Amino acid sequence: MSLDEIKPQPSQRKFLKSATRNWIIAGITAVGIAFSIAYLQNTSTRQAAALAFAPPSLDALPVTPANMRWGFAIDEFHLFEDELRYGDVLGTLLIKQGVDYTGVQQIVANCKDKFNINSMRVGKKLSYLSTIQGEKPLYMVYEPSPYSYTVFQLTAPYTVEVFKRDVQTEVVSSSGVLETNFWQALTDNGLSYELADGMIDVLSASVDFYHQKQGDKFKVVYEQHYVEGKAVGTGKILAALYERDGQQYYAFSFDNTSDRTQYFDYEGHPARKAFLKAPVKFSRISSRYSMKRMHPILGYNRPHFGTDYAAPYGTPIIAVADGVVEEATRRGGNGNFVKLRHDKSYETQYLHMKGFAKGIRPGARVVQGQTIGYVGSTGLATGPHVCFRFWKNGKQVDHLRLNLPQPEPIKGEDFERFKLEREKQIKMLEQVAYRTRAEIFQENSEETAVKRVKP
Repeated sequence: MSLDEIKPQPSQRKFLKSATRNWIIAGITAVGIAFSIAYLQNTSTRQAAALAFAPPSLDALPVTPANMRWGFAIDEFHLFEDELRYGDVLGTLLIKQGVDYTGVQQIVANCKDKFNINSMRVGKKLSYLSTIQGEKPLYMVYEPSPYSYTVFQLTAPYTVEVFKRDVQTEVVSSSGVLETNFWQALTDNGLSYELADGMIDVLSASVDFYHQKQGDKFKVVYEQHYVEGKAVGTGKILAALYERDGQQYYAFSFDNTSDRTQYFDYEGHPARKAFLKAPVKFSRISSRYSMKRMHPILGYNRPHFGTDYAAPYGTPIIAVADGVVEEATRRGGNGNFVKLRHDKSYETQYLHMKGFAKGIRPGARVVQGQTIGYVGSTGLATGPHVCFRFWKNGKQVDHLRLNLPQPEPIKGEDFERFKLEREKQIKMLEQVAYRTRAEIFQENSEETAVKRVKP
């Protein structure tokens, strides 16, 4: 076959040229369509992936991260905790964490009307949040109690925000039978020292807790606080009952004429005495009132017109009765002291304080049991204690030998209201069964050991 036979003719060349062009166009189109489909599929995949990881819109249902704390997704931060120690100062702590002086000044300024720097207490935790371990933290969190926390931003604009947690309150109850002592029975029930202290406070006028007996029984109905589903503290005691040798001693809560809840026995007599026996709880008498005592520092005999109660540094000192602050100052061997006037006849004085409680100044009113200062050793003192002095009609006397007056019972219309409230609280106590130690331990969980009560 010759080359001329193989060579396409003009008409054939025209057809082939046209066909080739069409094939090329068709090929390009097919490739384009395929590419477009692949692109769209790719795009769709990317968009789906983006939507899967993108934050939800405002219209979408909220999704709460599994590990949230103080409003932060904790897993996104490095958390470092430290503890406040005696002598720590906020500014020094912040500089230690890399905040410059300007930042410290701004943080302190932003604390105004929001957070009291002086309220930070030794032993409380400081929590620092940074993006990478070892880097300067972005935030510091101070949590004084389960009820609130404060967030300090350690970068500009150095904001300071105080947050209060939502608190749910339920009326619950507990009971016990003494097999060893009152504290053991309370511990068996998982009750807090706060509640135990409150029970002793409202029942102590009727019950001698220093002479407990095996077989004594108690019931208590009180408010339990919950934050985020966890029990965090107790509120008001509503009613309490202590039974010994078949004799029942009650304490009923009743809002009388004062601004605070008071407690009364079955007959309407105040559960609290007019004067507490001591200005410090759970302390011991280290030196009594005496007309002739060898002074431990001065080294010679002289009258000791007070009763010394030894207690650790910082222990709260409480007012033994309602009154008005006459003095809150420092002077001579007395060191820091507070003097209260209770009525026309009685005054009390509290010496050698480490410092005064907030708001304690001349003219301020205080109520029985209120913290007025803290145990120290200022003035002529060899160790931490409070020297408690008592005046009757302008003369210092030994308060432990006094037959002090008792407060007046409820009378008139208030007593009729009290009787209605008393019956209501008795019904609440009747819902509570006495439970022995063995019965408590048979419970499946601590949750069942605390019983809900119908108000």
